[in-house]
Amino acid sequence: MKHLIWSILNLTILFCFFYLIIGFIIKGKRVFKPTFKVFSICILVIGIIQILSASNSEKNTNIIKITEDYDNKNNTEFKKVILEDNLTLDIEMLVKYSINNIEYVPIESHSSLTGFVSGYVWEFESIYTESYIKGQKATYTANGVLKWNLFGFTIYNESKTISGIMN
Repeated sequence: MKHLIWSILNLTILFCFFYLIIGFIIKGKRVFKPTFKVFSICILVIGIIQILSASNSEKNTNIIKITEDYDNKNNTEFKKVILEDNLTLDIEMLVKYSINNIEYVPIESHSSLTGFVSGYVWEFESIYTESYIKGQKATYTANGVLKWNLFGFTIYNESKTISGIMN
């Protein structure tokens, strides 16, 4: 529920920004009501700064190479795990395995947020998993940071360490 409230707060501020931009173009300074003038100008300035700085931000791919030395001729298989299941967003992880006879060797892993993710950024930092034999289960430990953003600025970093078993 807290994730939904945070996302709605982010969308509300975004709609306020667009209202102020369009209102300023159409009405001029009259769009700034005297009671909310300072708040409105802050939202407008921060929004413009975010738009200008958005092109300079680097994107995190959330892909981690686990093993570099594997045979490219082997078949590969993906295992999907939901690391965290919330009301509005999920943190998912895919692990790519190279199949060497009956042994599954982890090659790389990718993690992402899915669902209603307004105001959140997931940074996948590390994964620990081992090879396993077909028919057995693999254990994993994944680490990352869920960043709570408000209008593009990180307000809170929530470290997450998630362990489990892949079927």
